[in-house]
Amino acid sequence: MYSSFFVRPSAGEQVETTVSLHTDTRPALLGTAVNADGKPIAGALVVLTASGKTGPDPIAGVVYTDEMGRFAFGPLEAGVLYQVSIYADSMLHRVLEQPEA
Repeated sequence: MYSSFFVRPSAGEQVETTVSLHTDTRPALLGTAVNADGKPIAGALVVLTASGKTGPDPIAGVVYTDEMGRFAFGPLEAGVLYQVSIYADSMLHRVLEQPEA
């Protein structure tokens, strides 16, 4: 089930609403990244690509795992072949410092 709406609160305003969910048959992908010991991997980069039939595979989503190694994508398109790639502790990290003006 799903629902979607927009809200733009004003300063100092408290917004209250009731949301009616509608049936949704679109699939979703939920997963957990774990290491060889079965412990969750926090901060892993998860890239979801859809099968490209006439060109490069388009990126369908990119997320980082939470502190419990969990990630989620959705809603997805039914019948599409997706590839999930997970990158952890293998990337070079650097801080880009902006020059002072």
